[in-house]
Amino acid sequence: MTIDLKAKPFYLSDEQIAWVEETLQGMSLNDKIGQLFLPLALGTAEDFMELCDRIGLRPCGILFRKDTVANYRAKTMALQEHFPIPLLIAADVERGAADILEEGMFYGHNMGLAATGDPELAYQAGRYCAQECTAAGVHWDFGPVSDLDLNPLNPVTNVRTFGSNLDQVIEFSRSMARGLREGGLAVTAKHWPGDGVDGRDQHFLSSANTMSMEEWDATYGKIYQAMIDDGVESIMEGHIQLPAYAKYYAPETADEDILPASLNKEMNRHLVREKLGFNGVLITDASSMCGFTEVLPRRLAVPTCIENGADVFLFMRNLEEDFEYMKQGVEDGILSKERVDEAVTRILGLKAKLHLPEKKAAGQLIPAEDSEAMRAFRSEEKIRFEKEVADRSITLVKDTQHLLPLDPAKHRLLVIALGDKPSYHLPRGGFVKEFSEALQAQGFAVTVYDSSPEMQRELARSRVSDLKAKYDVIVYFGNICTNGSDSSARITWPDLRVTMPALIREIPNLMVSVDNPYLLMDAPRIPTYVNAYTATPTIIETLAEKLAGKSPFKGTSPINAFTTFPNTDK
Repeated sequence: MTIDLKAKPFYLSDEQIAWVEETLQGMSLNDKIGQLFLPLALGTAEDFMELCDRIGLRPCGILFRKDTVANYRAKTMALQEHFPIPLLIAADVERGAADILEEGMFYGHNMGLAATGDPELAYQAGRYCAQECTAAGVHWDFGPVSDLDLNPLNPVTNVRTFGSNLDQVIEFSRSMARGLREGGLAVTAKHWPGDGVDGRDQHFLSSANTMSMEEWDATYGKIYQAMIDDGVESIMEGHIQLPAYAKYYAPETADEDILPASLNKEMNRHLVREKLGFNGVLITDASSMCGFTEVLPRRLAVPTCIENGADVFLFMRNLEEDFEYMKQGVEDGILSKERVDEAVTRILGLKAKLHLPEKKAAGQLIPAEDSEAMRAFRSEEKIRFEKEVADRSITLVKDTQHLLPLDPAKHRLLVIALGDKPSYHLPRGGFVKEFSEALQAQGFAVTVYDSSPEMQRELARSRVSDLKAKYDVIVYFGNICTNGSDSSARITWPDLRVTMPALIREIPNLMVSVDNPYLLMDAPRIPTYVNAYTATPTIIETLAEKLAGKSPFKGTSPINAFTTFPNTDK
């Protein structure tokens, strides 16, 4: 397949193309195969370099987990000095640079940005995020999430998306991508060919986008075409099947043999390359996910994903073993040398576009300590931005009992936490403490349900009149998101249902959610319901202010918070 390095998204000069061609020609087959890998490094930079040296692997790049700015910079600097071809330092930053940097800003989930109704805020979020990431030596963001959240039961898209409205998702995805790119990062649209239709999580199985070709063209096809037209540098292939197009391009394929996009030749060569005209880098989603591993034996899946269209193999189960599988795949004819060269050409093209060779030669792959990027961490401007996003995103979905605003002089609050545990994307829980303290700061008397035998008996067996004499409002604080092993994000009422809203007709009930926006699914008759989309200190503080009437609710729900479930009082 022809690669035009002068065209979108590379736009390389003749000199840059010469670097790509000369570098490719100077590489051994072993080095080329190594460039297909982008591992997740959980240990130190030294540990990773020792492993790569021992097995003879020179990867295209690396992704580290969260650390301080100083440690991140030291790791990336050591790696860039160690490997002769500059590395792509990647990051998965969906809520701000705080996803990878302790000192980074945390503006919240994409759905919160969409709830503001202002795509300019998505642009600013991308630009700020890129500014902080590049200060740590990062070049490539695995975002924005460009999926449609069409199924309220899907536990993985949810608040990570910009919602369910096609035009809004396109506009906000393009705006955030523009900010990321102008800030210095290569951009990734994900999750190809489109998550959010299936109610299941591709981490646990190969899920499916069951749209017809016409439906897909009118929705996800428009999203990806818009991102490609804007020059998106990479697309992340999900472990998601698209049966309609798979059968169109390969009619003889049995239903049970349809492969997810990460392994599907038809999706990658015909649909995204030929039909949509994508010339950039295709990268698999994490190859440790069940949606990838359940389809083929790993020794076959590793080389097959590259042969069938992927350019970069993301993460590993065991780096040494997967490297051997890839090399063996070439020897066995599963993976052609032509496809290896094609993939590596695109990888080198991305590095050239980001000017990594010149920066490496000049010792500038990481900004200087006194650079503008380094000075920008936790600036007043960014703190104001986080507050603005919080203020404009928090959404009053309904208040049929006309309860709000709450009044500290009239309302004694019983707060019951739902979920509020560490999760895969937000690895700490216990936000109910911050929420109750924020309410107390507004002057409220707050009692937090603590699961003690005494409180269980009180809620389950006390006289209703006694409870009404003690509490004026029951506040459910929902922080319910998947923790990496759940296949749904639904309410589990603590303590064998003792805490369920059985008193809804006796004491005013209020529910707020700082993650999953669909909690009305499990509590449809809650009369007052607020979505805040993300648990951050700024959002929780702002939420308490709004409940107390200190500022109006300004957000507009990017999804149908009432879903399609019956008996949802509006």
